[in-house]
Amino acid sequence: MKDVIVIGAGMAGLICAQKLKQAGLDVTIVEKSAGVGGRMATRRLQGTWVDHGAQLISVKSDSFGRFIRKLTEKHIVQEWTRDVYQLSASGLFPPDADNRHTRYCCPMGMTAIAKYLGSELAIINNTRIIGVNHKEAKWQLVTDRQDILETKAIVSTIPAPQFLPLFEEVLAPAPSFLQALQSVKFAPSVTIMAGYNASNSVPVEWQAIRCVNDPILDWISYDSSKHVEKAVQPVFVLQSTAEFAKQSMEEPDLEIAGKPLLNQAGKLLAKWLASPEWWQVHRWRYAIAEESLGVSCLSTSIPLSLVCAGDWCAGKNIEAAYHSGLAAAESAIELLK
Repeated sequence: MKDVIVIGAGMAGLICAQKLKQAGLDVTIVEKSAGVGGRMATRRLQGTWVDHGAQLISVKSDSFGRFIRKLTEKHIVQEWTRDVYQLSASGLFPPDADNRHTRYCCPMGMTAIAKYLGSELAIINNTRIIGVNHKEAKWQLVTDRQDILETKAIVSTIPAPQFLPLFEEVLAPAPSFLQALQSVKFAPSVTIMAGYNASNSVPVEWQAIRCVNDPILDWISYDSSKHVEKAVQPVFVLQSTAEFAKQSMEEPDLEIAGKPLLNQAGKLLAKWLASPEWWQVHRWRYAIAEESLGVSCLSTSIPLSLVCAGDWCAGKNIEAAYHSGLAAAESAIELLK
């Protein structure tokens, strides 16, 4: 039997598991995907890396700043830009002075952080939890391989809407904990990864763009500028607004779902952006919490030791997930005393 099983190998889950291991606990991560990183997601396309989840890293707290400096020294993270331009129907505008600060990227893709964090952790990949029971002071997690994993405590870092169908029944004796989780709502997103003819020149102002009051586009970035050593052609990442994604979430044809983003980029910036040489679409059903809970993590000892964590607890970015993972580890250690 494990001391702790962590569900999900995104930033929060990996940081939490690392801290639990450092505290001497026997911890295993269960991850449904083949890789690690969650929404710190990168694809290998056309000989380069393309980030199709989280787009950048910004730093507010001293502790997260130290973590990023460590990753910078290991050449996992580097400074990317200080300027996120604003794009509207009126044109492209530079950021206000208050919004000029360093944003970081990963030259080998966002998943490089997750791979580093997970390198010495026990991770069971390609495995879904499909059932939860508890018996004689231990949790029993049933996997889609029909294995039963037993543990004293669980830390779940998956989005609340994915967590609830599994745990709602066993958490009936903890109504306030359940109510907090039920209040969490996520917005979806459609992401386009697109490569263009090398003859197209890209202005420096296009490196990172936030779209303002646009019905379709929320974000445009010149992704090749993050992966300069691998760049053989201009590659862009476009991300939709939540409202657009909600309307196209059930569209079975990904090209139909994604084409409006390309057309809008062509309309707002340059016509050639509407006609890439190649492009792929990824839909995120749980892209970002519409409103965070305002707490670092949630914990309960009823019926047994359980902690929920993730960027949806304390914020909406990688730094929030980092802090939530640390808090979850502390909560799990306290519950196991």
